[in-house]
Amino acid sequence: MPVIKRAFGQLKDGRDVDSLLLIDSRNEFSVEILEYGATIRAITLPARDGRMVNTVLNYDTLADYENGNAYLGATIGRCAGRTAAGAHPELQLTSNEVANHLHGGETGFSHSLWETVEVRDGDTPSVRLRHCSPAGEDGYPGELVVDAEFSLVDTSSLRVIMHARSDADTPLNLTLHPYFNLSGNPMSPVDDHHLRIDASRILALDSARLPTGDLIEVAETPFDFREARPIGASSYDGHAQLQISDGYDHYYVLNQSAGVAAELYSPQTALGLRVSTNQKGIQFYSGNQLNKAAPVSFRARGALCLEPHAFPNAINEPRFPDITLRTGEIYRYESCYQFYRNA
Repeated sequence: MPVIKRAFGQLKDGRDVDSLLLIDSRNEFSVEILEYGATIRAITLPARDGRMVNTVLNYDTLADYENGNAYLGATIGRCAGRTAAGAHPELQLTSNEVANHLHGGETGFSHSLWETVEVRDGDTPSVRLRHCSPAGEDGYPGELVVDAEFSLVDTSSLRVIMHARSDADTPLNLTLHPYFNLSGNPMSPVDDHHLRIDASRILALDSARLPTGDLIEVAETPFDFREARPIGASSYDGHAQLQISDGYDHYYVLNQSAGVAAELYSPQTALGLRVSTNQKGIQFYSGNQLNKAAPVSFRARGALCLEPHAFPNAINEPRFPDITLRTGEIYRYESCYQFYRNA
């Protein structure tokens, strides 16, 4: 049950990028990780009819990843989600979405080359990648070192554990950004996928898609996924919060008792996914803008994201839990993607 390392391409500056394929032959389950962006490029397993299905969107070439603006499969940092770039008096984060600082800014972890520092074969194949973010990058203080370990566990699960340390106090809110379509066909919209999220509240958004600090109860709204149901095209209409983002792009505050944070299921392939995490919430993005992605566009709502992380825009909102990583502390992030197939 090996890890296969192979060349994937060269960046514009001539640096080589490798692909790392983690294989669990017991369940025909495999995961491909790119060193560029610590990116999840493929998660493949057999569907009900026996065909092999890649459950996440990807690009064909390294150039597309280097030029891409959709964060396809990438590790996100230093801060996931949208942050008002100029609102904090002591932090001048870069703006890369009008006045917003989005997913770490102009450079971010998603467009950085990570270093492979450990490869382990055996029953639990894994790879560990490292990124050093210099002080001042995208406006963040302190030199930050992040290790991300991707492991295959329980024959059909991907576990990701990240640790980080900084030589100065810095905001930190990491996440992963794979786009899931469990049908394996990005031309087939995810409206038919059944979704459950163990959350009773979401964060309200303003017109710039920034959290206002207010919370909205999901009961009797299109945001209620406490019981599994089809996402459904009709859910995108009517509600003022859905009109802001042309669909779902909202942070769900997980219930304290949440074991499985979210569960996704495709009736086409009988493939399912359970997401568990140590984070306080999960961003559900229904892929509303995928048809506007560059340099390669996809079908709008051709895939969706379930991004576990801390509260977005927390540096500007005193009502949200603090996301400061202090000097000498160790940050720890863990999420697990458990796949299954119904008979």
